[in-house]
Amino acid sequence: MSNTPDHSERDHAPFSPSSLKYVAACAGYEGRSGTSAAAEKGTRIHEALEVRDPSALHDEEEIEIYDKIVLEEAQFNNTIFGSEEFEEMNEIQVHVDLGDTSTWGTCDRFLVSENKAVMADYKTGISPIDTPKENWQAKAYTLGAFQAFPDVDEIVFVFYIPVRGEVLYDTFTRDDVPTLTEELSSVILKGEKIRPKWEEGTPDLDELTPTVNCRFCKYEDKCPSLGGLAIKIASKVAEDSIPDVDIENPEDPETLEKLWNIAKIVANWSDRIKKKAVAVAKEGTEFPSLSLRSMGSTRSCLDNKKLINIAEEFDLDKEEVLNTAKFPLSKIAKMVGSTAQEGEKMQKANDFLDALESADIIDISQERFTLS
Repeated sequence: MSNTPDHSERDHAPFSPSSLKYVAACAGYEGRSGTSAAAEKGTRIHEALEVRDPSALHDEEEIEIYDKIVLEEAQFNNTIFGSEEFEEMNEIQVHVDLGDTSTWGTCDRFLVSENKAVMADYKTGISPIDTPKENWQAKAYTLGAFQAFPDVDEIVFVFYIPVRGEVLYDTFTRDDVPTLTEELSSVILKGEKIRPKWEEGTPDLDELTPTVNCRFCKYEDKCPSLGGLAIKIASKVAEDSIPDVDIENPEDPETLEKLWNIAKIVANWSDRIKKKAVAVAKEGTEFPSLSLRSMGSTRSCLDNKKLINIAEEFDLDKEEVLNTAKFPLSKIAKMVGSTAQEGEKMQKANDFLDALESADIIDISQERFTLS
């Protein structure tokens, strides 16, 4: 049986260390609630790493990421500590006192030996990560650790990013504390000033800065600054003239209709750009920070009657299968896996997919790609 912990119910600070990158870029930023498949995968891997038990992981990709982090971390810690003994703490909550404000978050791993420490954060995705000295999350965690451990004079902060084949680290000392405090306080206080204005209407245009992070912001659809940028793009690529529109009043039907037409122009232009970028990446072109990433192929069932029969052989009843008829087969396979004991879930899910392939009822679409 797995003793894997559950990270899903954790409390998050209003301006959490992991969100400060976005708040620093635009003080009006606030992340959307909810989750995604990538986030759920990351949570599973983090939970497994906390207890060094991969038995609850779902597939070989997750196990490979887990194994790489364990190996890279052992090698890195040996480089830093050598034969020195150190105290090891996992998943510790770090509180950061900034005087007029504060934040907090959870550090994946903290190792300390007398006056020296290593602070580690695991990144399981493909997105590029700033080096710790330039990374707001790392700076917040490091400052909180200096405050919590007064005997520590030096902290090596390290990001393990196995999907990108990277181990990024920087060394902080207590001399960095005043600068870290000033930088973090400035970002959070500005965010605390701007964010409440969304409840009153919208912040002023000069208080908002459209960036690539807008796609993660809960106010994306009502942001006047982002709307203004979209109109500028539309005016450059549209064949017809763009009508005047009050982007700060998006609830009015006439305004919404105008914005709808502008959105179609920008969406069509965006789709063309993304297709072109993926095409040149597939031809071998390298981008400064984007990487070509496979989104896999979509598997669909050609015979639902046979699907039901095979699913019943794998302990799913007919009603469960019918309720998921529109789901990807990978989700149905996951449901099949959930009927197995811990440590056997992935094998049962894979056996189910193999059975469908043997029955010749799976159609596999062409592999899709994106950049991230």
